[in-house]
Amino acid sequence: MAYTEQDKKNHIYEVQNYLRTISQINGNIPSIVPSGVYDGGTEEAVRRFQTEYGLPVTGKVDFDTWESIVEVYLAAEEYYKQNSSIILFPNASYSLNEGAEGNRVYILQAVLNTVADYYSNTDIVKVDGVYGSATANAVRHMQDIVGEPRSGNVDYKTWNKLARLYNYHIMLV
Repeated sequence: MAYTEQDKKNHIYEVQNYLRTISQINGNIPSIVPSGVYDGGTEEAVRRFQTEYGLPVTGKVDFDTWESIVEVYLAAEEYYKQNSSIILFPNASYSLNEGAEGNRVYILQAVLNTVADYYSNTDIVKVDGVYGSATANAVRHMQDIVGEPRSGNVDYKTWNKLARLYNYHIMLV
């Protein structure tokens, strides 16, 4: 049986769908709308995926890229099935800022360091419970990754995205 144009379109749609799901946990992968057409946006998402996951950057989905996309997608799907969470922030208007101290800062620093293992050019911070300039800089870098404004402060939205990223990477090990 011949490989048809519809087969090709279905496969492209599947890759796009997987990359879109992956982009929800990795802000370095652009979010694309699955269409079944291998356009420039799809090629860029593939390139960014290949860069993030240490594959040769071609913009094409070869066997190794496909296998990696499937592995990361399945881990993301497993993560989204999880319903348990730890409530760190007392309410949605709470924010951790430079100068803060205490247990929440310890937790933030541990999360930042764990996630930093998976991204290049990300510094490890001292886990001391003090929200200093190094922690603020690490937060800014992570805000770039998760697609949040680069404030250096951790609000509810930033924390939730960091927690998702942390949980996702923990599931890969």
